[in-house]
Amino acid sequence: MSRDESILEEDCSEDKLGAGYLILTDKSLKFYTGKARVLTFSKDMQKALEINLQDIKNVRGEGMLIKKLVIELNDGRVFKFGVLSSKKWKDAIDAARARLGNI
Repeated sequence: MSRDESILEEDCSEDKLGAGYLILTDKSLKFYTGKARVLTFSKDMQKALEINLQDIKNVRGEGMLIKKLVIELNDGRVFKFGVLSSKKWKDAIDAARARLGNI
């Protein structure tokens, strides 16, 4: 089994889970909570969420002043991440999903 390849990473927050670190890999979207800044993982980092790219129904950006990356899952759950560029994240997630044949 091959290791996930990291595509995009960023400090951000999720509306319900709080502050953390978002990582897009070629297979999944992972969100860690704890103390991390700019690609530095501390021992207190805990995986709060892992979403397989196949489980994503829709990806979009929302908001005028405060931009959010909105991830809608096939099971109805919705996650909203406050990232710097929701368009950059959406494009990267769509491209990763396309490589898996998921869009």
